[in-house]
Amino acid sequence: MNQSQAIEKAKEFARTRYYGETENISREQEQKIAEMRSRLGDRGVAMSGTMIAETARIHGEQIRAMIQVRLDGVLEGYELYEIPIDDQMATDICGEVVEEMNRQICRCKCPTIGGFPPAELRSQYPRMVAQAVSLSANLIKTQIDRRRLMTKKKDGATTIYNVLGDNARWNVNSPDNSVNIVTKSSDEFFADLRERIASGVPQGEEQKMILQKLDALKEANGKPSFAQTYTDFIAAAANHIVLLTPFIPALTEMVHKVLG
Repeated sequence: MNQSQAIEKAKEFARTRYYGETENISREQEQKIAEMRSRLGDRGVAMSGTMIAETARIHGEQIRAMIQVRLDGVLEGYELYEIPIDDQMATDICGEVVEEMNRQICRCKCPTIGGFPPAELRSQYPRMVAQAVSLSANLIKTQIDRRRLMTKKKDGATTIYNVLGDNARWNVNSPDNSVNIVTKSSDEFFADLRERIASGVPQGEEQKMILQKLDALKEANGKPSFAQTYTDFIAAAANHIVLLTPFIPALTEMVHKVLG
């Protein structure tokens, strides 16, 4: 696979992750807006400056979450397909992400019922949303540089999955200063991941679906289908991505192996 093909695969991965996770983000924000309006309605201030400000805040949080998912997806895709990001590529990625963020902010419409709010407040709404997003080009560029420069520092050919300290965290081929290091097999890794999901995700259809995707991921470990199965698993668990964060480096390394 040449670099152009690898870049296209990386972008395809980023798109798949973006669409999977942003659907959940949109649903969550719609629910927050409905709950907020109901709460303000009970207080008799359903249509007020407070409602406009709260809606702008929620829209801003939604855009920030979506932009973060887009950025993380691009960077993860490049890492999975082992595409080094040079200075120009980093600048281009930053520019594309900022452009998408500004586009989403401009698309936000101020809620109106019965002529409220006044025209001047409606014209200020995108600025209110932008303030709530609170994500600048410099912050985005910093994230890109941190990820790409840290990737360059990774070395070593042996994959070791370590659980560190009392608050277990999975590391891959990384230095460790903990006094409590336990090296585990991939079977134990998936067992720990299953336990984390079972204890951290409420019982129900969502937990069942995530665990099914995890079983498929474990079964695909070491096979060419692992990369797509990993994408499916991440999409299913998008609402609980923080729960999975300690396991992501090891999972990413497993994807590297099958793609390599």
